[in-house]
Amino acid sequence: MFTYTPIKPVNFRFAEKCWEHLNKKSIPPRSMGMLEDTAVRVACIQQSLRPDLGLPPAVIAAGDHGVYAQKVSLAPQDVTWQHSLSMVKGGGVAGLFAKRHGLQFLLIDVGVKHDFGPDEGIIDNKVVRGTKDISLEAGMSREECLRCFEHGRDCVRSLAAQGHKAVIFGEMGISNTTPSAALTGHILKLPAEAVVGEGTGLSPKALESKRSVVRRIMQLHAQSGDPIDLMANMGGAELAFIAGGALEAAGQGMAIILDGVIVTAAVLVSALIDPNVKNYLIAAHQSNEPAHRLQLEYLQLTPLLQLGLCLGEGSGAILAWPLIKEALEIFNDVTSCEDEGLGDVAGAILGAKEREAEL
Repeated sequence: MFTYTPIKPVNFRFAEKCWEHLNKKSIPPRSMGMLEDTAVRVACIQQSLRPDLGLPPAVIAAGDHGVYAQKVSLAPQDVTWQHSLSMVKGGGVAGLFAKRHGLQFLLIDVGVKHDFGPDEGIIDNKVVRGTKDISLEAGMSREECLRCFEHGRDCVRSLAAQGHKAVIFGEMGISNTTPSAALTGHILKLPAEAVVGEGTGLSPKALESKRSVVRRIMQLHAQSGDPIDLMANMGGAELAFIAGGALEAAGQGMAIILDGVIVTAAVLVSALIDPNVKNYLIAAHQSNEPAHRLQLEYLQLTPLLQLGLCLGEGSGAILAWPLIKEALEIFNDVTSCEDEGLGDVAGAILGAKEREAEL
């Protein structure tokens, strides 16, 4: 059994006070679009008219996958551990972005098929040395999967104890779009054709082969029991870590900044365990993977960015962080109409729109 801090439902009625607060600003109502929506969401999570997320750590979980043997990825499997080492040194896009924005960068080995040295900067939470081939058998035992969930929970619990108010999740694992697609197809009741994309450039022949593999995975594990069994059967160690971490983050009242299709697949499993986790999510971007749009629609989330990204590794979420920060600065620090002696500008504009609608 997996336990975590109970998640309190978010009182979104508080949004009325938030919009009243924004309507006093010296900007036309709703003129900042998704930035205002994001700020209101954070304010509702914190039940505060002075929302603050501090500097969220980027938590990147890493693991390998036995389904790699089915030739579902173009990249060599060794890239998982090699790029993990690069990122913790500020390399790659995610490592670079985190360094530039002053974000703590934690890379956790939950299931990498490689042994890192104690001085290489990788946090050792290893449960498995790669999952088994989920197109042939369960990727992990239930006990192994639970340990991954628990590592994610414990990591986030530690971050909350340090005073963090939000977390960015990312992942590193060659072939992990395959379990992500299978989980998404199973939970959203969609066929492989709808949830498997080209990734980083699969040819039409390779794409059809990958869809065939995902179809096989979904058929093999169609009768999976509870969400833990589902993750054990067709998920991955790093996905289980993120799923457990997301549940604890919501329980701690932390905002969860989502990256792409893989992180979101993990959170879909979290939402099966406790639907209240959905209220703590912020969609940083919508990736180029077709399944990601479907995931976000299912979770009723609107992404801040749509740039055709498909890298993963937390890169899109870290990229969106400055926008989230600016959204909160708009909410907190833009001067009011009263401060500028402008009168009730928002009331005048909204009133004019209401009168026009009545005509």
